[in-house]
Amino acid sequence: MTSGTPLSSTTAVLLAAAGVLVLTIMDAIAKHLAADFITAQITAGRFASAALWLTLVVAVLRPGWPRRETLPGHLVRSLLLVVTSLCFFYAIGRLPLAEVFAITFTGPIFIALFGALLIGERVTLPVWIAIGIGFVGVGVIVATGDLGAGRHDDLGAWAAAIASPVTYALSIVLLRKQAQSEPQTLIVLVQSVMVALLAAPLAAYDLRIPDATQWLWFALLGLCGAVGYLCFVAALARLPAARFAVVEYTGLIWGALIGWAIFNETPRLALWLGAALILGACWLILSKRQ
Repeated sequence: MTSGTPLSSTTAVLLAAAGVLVLTIMDAIAKHLAADFITAQITAGRFASAALWLTLVVAVLRPGWPRRETLPGHLVRSLLLVVTSLCFFYAIGRLPLAEVFAITFTGPIFIALFGALLIGERVTLPVWIAIGIGFVGVGVIVATGDLGAGRHDDLGAWAAAIASPVTYALSIVLLRKQAQSEPQTLIVLVQSVMVALLAAPLAAYDLRIPDATQWLWFALLGLCGAVGYLCFVAALARLPAARFAVVEYTGLIWGALIGWAIFNETPRLALWLGAALILGACWLILSKRQ
């Protein structure tokens, strides 16, 4: 699978949406593991497991080795992903899944901004309108939730949830830039190895050896991470970062459904109102695609 594989806009959108769903399942697994492991070990385990899965894929596809001149870009993205993952996994371990998703979906604003500033993407008026509608949907959810009601049981978790979209957005824009020039499986493999190595010293601070069942959860965590990011890289090779950002809003719906089904987190009416606005934003941007 290489970055030169032609994809229609519709196929790229479907890949992005599939990646969002798979990564939401990954987030639910991380939330489950947070009861027994520190955030750094979950982060290191997620990327180390993904690297093992991806090694199998690379062994079959043989995309070659990363070019020396691309390694600094991989390192910068990996550092950003360490910060993003630590913040996000810490937040979902302590707050309702849908509430964290709502906070972190301020990220598309930063994706559009970084896309314009760093890789020269032209953000059209329909894209800004769609992002604005999606942001209003997120605002409805946040304003009527625990944060809006002034209940701050874990300010650190809220701060982590608010911080993660900025570094995530920057990593996505840099990922889009690399996705157009390197094999996609190679990008995700190098990223996984680097993040695992960077997070490993932090994980060693309070390392706990998983039991047999927990090893399986970590294996599934890495598999979901690998598949989700492969979908993202393939989609980003075809979609502008701002359009990709709008599709990401669908993760809020998956987060609410998984939180309700698995963690007994009952979605509020405002959550569904916000979700309707978010879906409307996705429809608008797809109907106006260039």
